[in-house]
Amino acid sequence: MKTAKRVLFVLIVLFLALKFSPYGYLIKGVKGAYFDGHTSAHIYDRKHFDQREMPVFNPMPLPVSEKTKRVLDAETREKLETYKTAGLLVVEQDEIVLEAYWDAHDPSTMSNSFSMAKSIITMLVQIAVQDGYIDSWDDPITKYIPEYEIPEGIAEPTLRHFSTMTAGMQIKENYKAPFSKTAKLYYGDNVIETALSIPVGKHPAGEVFEYQSAQTQILTIALSRAVGESISSYANRELFAKAGFESAVTWHLDREEGLELGFCCVNASVRDYAKLGQLVLHHGTIDGQSVVDSSFLALASTGYRSPEYGHGFWIYPEPHQNVFAFRGMLGQDIIIDRQHHRVVVRVGAQSGGKFTRDFNRVELALLEQMDRWDLN
Repeated sequence: MKTAKRVLFVLIVLFLALKFSPYGYLIKGVKGAYFDGHTSAHIYDRKHFDQREMPVFNPMPLPVSEKTKRVLDAETREKLETYKTAGLLVVEQDEIVLEAYWDAHDPSTMSNSFSMAKSIITMLVQIAVQDGYIDSWDDPITKYIPEYEIPEGIAEPTLRHFSTMTAGMQIKENYKAPFSKTAKLYYGDNVIETALSIPVGKHPAGEVFEYQSAQTQILTIALSRAVGESISSYANRELFAKAGFESAVTWHLDREEGLELGFCCVNASVRDYAKLGQLVLHHGTIDGQSVVDSSFLALASTGYRSPEYGHGFWIYPEPHQNVFAFRGMLGQDIIIDRQHHRVVVRVGAQSGGKFTRDFNRVELALLEQMDRWDLN
């Protein structure tokens, strides 16, 4: 009994020491991951975060095709299940041709987008340009965040540089190191302070691609300042409602009534993620009405300083270089294949590891399945 009390006392002391240290955010990390049976962030972790909810305004269900049905090959299904896929949706010619769910996931289940949100933030910035809140993608960042300190002798990056991951922030993207700034951006309670504490100058602005979540968070701060309202309310009115979202959506905040974690963490259903893919597939238009400028989307889906990353969108390597996507950690994907008028959405718990550079095996399984469909 005495030993148990001593252990409890030590644990309480360690907890308090951690809580009041600069690494207090790790308590949320432990609760959000390990207490849920995971070792890191996972697609159902929203309950551990403050969130801003976006109600449904204009639901437009996707029709289900009566003529065309796609079937997964046994090999593809095995891989998807091995990588713990939770939901899969395939839309062709604007109709659902395949929809599948595993375990408790269903059409109304919300799951974390992770970095698919980066593409959403870029689209919202473009909408803000169209709406006149932002003058140009080539505006310097301090026009919207005047307190962001640019080191002496460093050329100031623009909004475009933060979208294309060429702003050169002095940080290394690291999802596994608990004491990293990346972890603090995710679990901390002041995302503005954390993001603005990371200076630029690692590379000359606009010259070197380096994927950094902090860059999208800086862009998120600029967007929130420009539009003068929450990212969620602007996104819901100007994007999600126009795309016809059918279910309520939430976005992780850094704290109660705080700022959205723009580099990640929209929580939506598989069907609603497909609506975003459909919008991009149709060059930014819905029922003939332009939501996102088509010329910008053409630019965004073209490599900037990397052949595989444009303005917030990933472009797949050869032989699939004409296919691009919203992509997130653990293999969250909204894949757009304009040649075959197709959108594929996959959400799940594992990516399967990399098959080349930044691209993972669950994506390879889907791309190869798409190839086989197109050969038949």
